[in-house]
Amino acid sequence: MSWSDHHTSSEKLASEAQASHRRGEREVAEKLYSEAAEQETKALQYLPEDKQRTRGITAVSAVALWYKARAFARAEEVALRELAAGLLPGFAKRQVQELLQIVWSVQSADAAGVRFVPGDVLVSVKGGQIIHGGAPLDLILHKVEGIQATLFRTVEFLLNRPFRSRGAPVADVQEMFRPWLFQAPAGSYQFAVRVQEPLQQGLWEAERPTVERVTATFLRVLRAAADDPSSGLSQVVENAEYRGAFLTLTRNLAPTGKTFERLEIRDASSPSEPVVSFAADSRKQLNAVLRERRAKREARPADEAATLTGVLRAVHLDQDWLEVSVLKPQPAHIRIEDAGDALDDVVGPMVNRRVVVETVRRAGKFHYRDIELDE
Repeated sequence: MSWSDHHTSSEKLASEAQASHRRGEREVAEKLYSEAAEQETKALQYLPEDKQRTRGITAVSAVALWYKARAFARAEEVALRELAAGLLPGFAKRQVQELLQIVWSVQSADAAGVRFVPGDVLVSVKGGQIIHGGAPLDLILHKVEGIQATLFRTVEFLLNRPFRSRGAPVADVQEMFRPWLFQAPAGSYQFAVRVQEPLQQGLWEAERPTVERVTATFLRVLRAAADDPSSGLSQVVENAEYRGAFLTLTRNLAPTGKTFERLEIRDASSPSEPVVSFAADSRKQLNAVLRERRAKREARPADEAATLTGVLRAVHLDQDWLEVSVLKPQPAHIRIEDAGDALDDVVGPMVNRRVVVETVRRAGKFHYRDIELDE
């Protein structure tokens, strides 16, 4: 036997496990992941010390597979052994440390009787005012709220729930999946998000295959929004209302370039999967798609485009308005009409924060078109 033999066998078993996971066959998937992890761990024994990159890729794969098999003690054992050996290249060392942190947190959760949906979302905020292990609190809070809102929208989308334009997710959705925030190893600024499984499993057995796809679908939506918001997202999300919500939510996750430069999201338990990356250009592309959607609204010849920058002071979407306090050209509280298209989970976190509101002015009144934080 050789490294290639064991590694090839591991890849085949992992592919079968992934297929079982997509079908909602959790026990079968975990058994196959365990067999794949065993093969990848054996492959490590056949690598000479000078094959550091190959060793790094194999070590990360082995730890991730043991984690997916829920064999946390084996995942910890392999991770600590490979870190102690000092042979891993930098990228692999970081990824193994991230996986080890995840393993420890899940072990702690298991001891408390809490289980999570497969898939661990690792969010990294980089550049600008971000330092190693630290970031402005208000910025991170807003991104966490945006991630949570997008996760809940993903659950509702997968369950084919009617589109929610007002209020929070209904109680059963919030009880079905509760997002948790976890510490992640410092690197720029990072945090991990994991979704708790339904507390009453029997209620959701008929929807189990859908339940298993939450994190994967969440990442597919984000990747499509980052890479091709115009046509790629429509292939993932056919429903126009949900697509509009995802466009707005992901636009607000993307950086403007003023405070930070890049936001990256990936499944920490699948290190080989490509990273979802939002930069300032991503925000521009998302804004262009949103502008195109707004252009389809009825326009009148006398409409005058107006951009208002100020603090969002009041919101009453049921009555179709919001209010912004501006300083220029002179201090004033400006009511903006026709705000019914705004979504609660987009506008709510912006109250008492500086925003940029795109409007049209008609007969002396401002009419809503779009809103985003002035970051």
